[in-house]
Amino acid sequence: MVVEAGIVGFLSYWIASEYVFNAYFHDYVDLLLGTHITTFTAAIGLGIGLAGSAIAATLYRNLQHAKYRLETIAAPKIRGAVEKILSTLPTLEEHQRPSLAKVPARPATAPLSPSTATAPVPISPENEQNKLDDAES
Repeated sequence: MVVEAGIVGFLSYWIASEYVFNAYFHDYVDLLLGTHITTFTAAIGLGIGLAGSAIAATLYRNLQHAKYRLETIAAPKIRGAVEKILSTLPTLEEHQRPSLAKVPARPATAPLSPSTATAPVPISPENEQNKLDDAES
């Protein structure tokens, strides 16, 4: 590659030197570039656009391929560990079941009046936890 770069550099220097010192070559290059400058510009722009599109399509394909491989290769290895961890966690249904307040037992001889009768009231998990914390301290 170093030899090729040296050859390309030498030929580039040779053409530049010929352009500067040879009047006929100078006129030829000016005439060629002057009449076909729009064609060269269009060709260069089209080449850059096509190359950019090809690179973008290749990168997108590689991204989709990598995503597919991650889903099919890594997922089964991770899935087992995640399911094991999730099985140890309490479920949502356990926390949302309302629990009933415990009504103290009354003596059978006590008369029931409407003002003393209480209905069971559901207790939310937060209040139940606060009760347990209060009872521990």
